[in-house]
Amino acid sequence: MEAPLLRALLVDDEELARENLRMMLADERPQVRVVGTADGLASARQRIAELDPDLVFLDIRMPSGTEGLDLLEGLPNARFMVIFVTAFKDYAVQAFHSNAVDYILKPIDPDELGAAVDKALRRWDLMSGAQDESQRYRHDLHAAVRSIKQHGGSTRLAVDHSKGFKLFEPHTIAHLEADGNCTLLHFTDGSRYLDTRTLKVYEDMLDPLQFLRVHRSHLINVDQLREYLRDDGHWAVMKDGARVPIARERVQAFVDATRGQ
Repeated sequence: MEAPLLRALLVDDEELARENLRMMLADERPQVRVVGTADGLASARQRIAELDPDLVFLDIRMPSGTEGLDLLEGLPNARFMVIFVTAFKDYAVQAFHSNAVDYILKPIDPDELGAAVDKALRRWDLMSGAQDESQRYRHDLHAAVRSIKQHGGSTRLAVDHSKGFKLFEPHTIAHLEADGNCTLLHFTDGSRYLDTRTLKVYEDMLDPLQFLRVHRSHLINVDQLREYLRDDGHWAVMKDGARVPIARERVQAFVDATRGQ
């Protein structure tokens, strides 16, 4: 029996992320046809009303940290299935596990994407004509959303390393720097970890009032700033002694943001 064709909507505020996911689905799971994309809460609501998708790939943190969840809360009786997309192994992932809700982590691994889609295809087959199965899925989905909302203050994150992973609070990051398509995190305890997520992902995820982009390759925790130097360039000198370059075009924004710290 031929697998059902699912009509999918991709919701992510980053155009590159949407296009990468579209291409991966075309290569890995042609049973899923992307019928539209959305870059935020308002456009997602509009596209859902217009397209009536079977499956929504939903970035839960675009860009405010709750927009993906707000979308689902506003559509309690929607018939579509959801595969959450998230960049961090935070409390949300625990909630997904607890409620048997599907998710994939950025950067998206083709095998993980394939497994999540296969699970959605099986669930769609079960839900077709089975009202109790559909109701059970709705219950699990919204239980996960409520759980994440209730623990919204939990900002504990994780970064993988060769022997496992490190759990941390964002305020323990001193500064971050781009390393190709990866990010090197410098922590206040002197440790450093290389993560496969880009600096842009971290910039979008971290509190913009606490973390400031000072250079295309550098993001600093303003609470860890010791001084600003004009010395053959512009530098943010951190409490750990690191000198982080400040791009000339970002100097005024840096001064405005940090002068009162």
